[in-house]
Amino acid sequence: MFEDADGNVITKCDQCRQMWKERNERGIEGEPPCDTCRVLLDPANENVAKIYLTVRNQVITRFNGQYDVPVGLDHNAVWNLIDHFPVKIEDPMECFERVISTFHHFLKKDRDNEN
Repeated sequence: MFEDADGNVITKCDQCRQMWKERNERGIEGEPPCDTCRVLLDPANENVAKIYLTVRNQVITRFNGQYDVPVGLDHNAVWNLIDHFPVKIEDPMECFERVISTFHHFLKKDRDNEN
């Protein structure tokens, strides 16, 4: 999501729809894959997801003898964003735990896919 020169917010969905519109104008028929692309979150999960997506690359790594592997998420990065998030986080500790849990979920999924 970003703002254009006029201050209008342009979401990824807006960008995708525009891309498909332009493709159709050039004769490449198709529709945006909204049903398979977009994930609709429960409103209770939106802030956790936004924080996770912002800090997910702030990882702690360890050298395994060949290369650095992610082992955790930088807790300072998570807390800093929780503390400075534009919307007040009602239960900061729960949010923190859910962000960390989400990170470890996807870390495990990545490791399982490697094997």
